[in-house]
Amino acid sequence: MGDQALVAALRCEDEGALREFFLRFRPGLLLAARRLGLPAGEREALVDDCLTDVAVHLIASNGSSPRSLPAYLARSLRNRVLNGRRSRARAERRLEPESGAATDAAVAAGCSEHALRASDGPPETAPLSPALQRLAAVLEASLTGEERLLTVWMSHLVPQQEIAAWLGIAHKAAAKRIERLRERLQLAALRHIEGVDGHERRELLIFLGRAALAPGPAARLAAVRGAVEDPVR
Repeated sequence: MGDQALVAALRCEDEGALREFFLRFRPGLLLAARRLGLPAGEREALVDDCLTDVAVHLIASNGSSPRSLPAYLARSLRNRVLNGRRSRARAERRLEPESGAATDAAVAAGCSEHALRASDGPPETAPLSPALQRLAAVLEASLTGEERLLTVWMSHLVPQQEIAAWLGIAHKAAAKRIERLRERLQLAALRHIEGVDGHERRELLIFLGRAALAPGPAARLAAVRGAVEDPVR
């Protein structure tokens, strides 16, 4: 079932739909939980709670269903993790000495609301370096709305057969579309690397060197790396 059909079945209290909901999205959320830095012993319980709460919300809601359930669930899990971290941070601040609380109040009085929210807890992942942020911005700017949705599904390990069903196309056509998108993003990344110099180029080469690049882009990456190691050439 596609996302809309799955939500409709959930609202009809179809037990098979609820089972499919958990089986389809649990593996991707467990991977997302690991990327968010959750300890192994906490991931399964948190993911199951997130899936249960979202399922209850979808069943009880009369509004339109989310356009992309994987993206909606990923945001729900991230918000749950961040809220937990913020609650723990607030509890720790309450346990600090009373003199520290007075200092915190004085500092807070001179801070903007955004700064106070930002101080509530650590980010869900380590921030990207400036070089990787620039690369990510270049790649994201080249994506269409459908391609951005494809990348979300791919990052959450949605099987290609399901992606094909959601797009209303054949499995072979979906696989080809995904392959072309990967190759285009790889080449765009390499073109960006060719336009930067020094430390930034080396950092990006090391980063992409860990990725599973297709033979064509991999050969081009080797050529770029060679130019870095031998600038005279």
